[in-house]
Amino acid sequence: MQENSKDYEFCIKSTLDNARKRINLLDSEDKKCVLEEYREWIKDGLGNHTVLLLREDPII
Repeated sequence: MQENSKDYEFCIKSTLDNARKRINLLDSEDKKCVLEEYREWIKDGLGNHTVLLLREDPII
């Protein structure tokens, strides 16, 4: 259980770091919209939403 917990923490941290980098590439107005969307998701509770993670090298 402890090992899985560390894996989840690493994945969440990596995901948030990636999101932050991508948001910082946006212009001011788009950045504001995306940040507001994240705030709504977090306020509503992340457990209520499905998150789609896209890979740069999709296996489809």
